[in-house]
Amino acid sequence: MTHKTRNKTLAAAGALLGLLMSACSAPDNDYSAFSTVDPDGWAYGHTFVYRPEIADSVAHGTLRLMARHSNDYPYRNLWLEVSYQQLHADSTISFRRDTVNLTLADLYGNWLGTGLGTSFQATDTVSADFQLISGAPIRVRHIMRQDFVPAIEQIGIIFEEK
Repeated sequence: MTHKTRNKTLAAAGALLGLLMSACSAPDNDYSAFSTVDPDGWAYGHTFVYRPEIADSVAHGTLRLMARHSNDYPYRNLWLEVSYQQLHADSTISFRRDTVNLTLADLYGNWLGTGLGTSFQATDTVSADFQLISGAPIRVRHIMRQDFVPAIEQIGIIFEEK
């Protein structure tokens, strides 16, 4: 076997090995989506709906909520309700609702999230053992005691597969 032929054979074997390894790797089931809130405020009755489409029909991981707000947000916390479906071992599906208290500022009014200038972002975990069903809706709404919550810029969900 000549040197040139050996190099071609090694290159082909390397390409085949890379193809086989990528075929055996787990599908990417991570998901994130963000919605822009009306600049006039987030109306009490407005629910953001996310329908994650992932490679598998069901994935297990961590679900987080994210809120981006301006420096004008007048409260320390943002109370949110997250509604979603759960698949049980007997293949039945139930509806679940969780309440999340997203703390945006400390006791002294200092913003806890990350950000520059007048825009800050905070995240909190809904569940570290979340079961994401592909295509099933995840609904997020605020449950503050206000008709309109001002200075919230974006709301989003982030799912990271285990």
